[in-house]
Amino acid sequence: MINEQKERNVLTKMSDLEYTKNDLEMMRYRNNKMAYALGLGGMAFSMLACFMGLNSINAGTANTMVVIMLNILVLLGGFLGCEKTKSYSKGGCISLFVFGGLSFARIFYVPIIIISNFATFSKYLDGNNAGTLTEEEIVKFKDSVSNLGPSITSKYTDATSSYAYFFANGTVRGVVTIIFLAASAGLFIAGGVIGYLRSKKLTDYLSSIGSKM
Repeated sequence: MINEQKERNVLTKMSDLEYTKNDLEMMRYRNNKMAYALGLGGMAFSMLACFMGLNSINAGTANTMVVIMLNILVLLGGFLGCEKTKSYSKGGCISLFVFGGLSFARIFYVPIIIISNFATFSKYLDGNNAGTLTEEEIVKFKDSVSNLGPSITSKYTDATSSYAYFFANGTVRGVVTIIFLAASAGLFIAGGVIGYLRSKKLTDYLSSIGSKM
C-alpha cells in the first residue's frame, strides 16, 4: 500500500514536470501574444491621449510640436518593442518599461497645461466680460487663452469655432488625458513584465537543455 502511494506521487511529479516542459517547448514555436497585445494597447491609449491633447492646446505653440514628436516616438519605438517582445526578446520587454515610464511622465505635461490654463481662463472669464479685470489679470487671461485650443475657448467666448468633437470643459479633458496616459503606462509596463518573465523562463529552459532560441 505504501509502495503504491509512493509510486503515484512519483508519477504525479513526473506528470507535472512533463507538463511544464511541454509548455516551455511550445513557447519555442508560439509568439508571446499576451505581452504583444498589451504593448499595442499601450500604443492605442497613447494615441488617444495625443488626439485629446492636440485638440485642447493651441496649435500655434511649441507644445504642439513636442506632443506630436513624443507620440511619434512612442508609436514607432513602441511598435518595434512590441515586435521584439513577441519573439521573447528581453531587450524588447525592457523597451516597453521605458515607454511605460514615458507615458507616465507625460501625465505631468499636457494634462497639467490644459487643467492649469483652463482654471485661469475660467477664473478671469466673468471679470473679463464685465470689464473689471486689472492689467495683471488681463495678461494672465490672455496667456491662458493663448495656450488653450479654440475647441475649448470658443464655447465660452462666443467665438465662431467648432468644439462639437469633444466636451469643452478643459478640466474634464485634462482628467481624461491623464486616464488615457495612465492606461497607456499600465499596459506598457504589464506587457514588459509578462514578456520579460516569459522570456527569462524560456531562456533558462533552453540553457538547461543546451539549445538556443
